[in-house]
Amino acid sequence: MKSILLGLMIVALLSWNVASVGQNPQESPSPNDQGKAIFSGRCGKCHDADASKKLPDGTTLLARLAKNKDPETRLATRLKNEQERHQVFLYLQPMIERERSSISSNSAR
Repeated sequence: MKSILLGLMIVALLSWNVASVGQNPQESPSPNDQGKAIFSGRCGKCHDADASKKLPDGTTLLARLAKNKDPETRLATRLKNEQERHQVFLYLQPMIERERSSISSNSAR
């Protein structure tokens, strides 16, 4: 009787373990997703979600950051939290690089 009970407990534990392995754990958001959420919430009203909205002087935030040697430090003027600033920078970095290459290809013409 004890061996049957022990066998049932082992089967139950194994099936529970297999079921828990099959479930996908919630993935934590990537820094880019976090940075996008922060940027959209705090900066998106004036700069759009992709930072390409023209400002009153005719420039965009992307153009300003692309011309800056240290764009992450430049973001510190508005984003005081270092971790949030870095996440926003990681989100904007590919767009800044595209803007820099666009600026350099336009100036080469």
